[in-house]
Amino acid sequence: MVGNISRDGKAVEFDFLDVSGSTERGMMNHLVFTMIDANHHTEEVAYMLPGNKPFVAHIDLTRTK
Repeated sequence: MVGNISRDGKAVEFDFLDVSGSTERGMMNHLVFTMIDANHHTEEVAYMLPGNKPFVAHIDLTRTK
């Protein structure tokens, strides 16, 4: 994976670069962390499942007090 920070500094985006070994069990090919505030961030994750089936997940995380 290769990462880049957004211009505003609130997001880090990772993209697939290269793999060594097998991908027959699937692989992650994209990931974005977005910082909303000190207590909240989101994650967007893209996987390629076996058989070239795409899977995308959105995760919204908030710190509890």
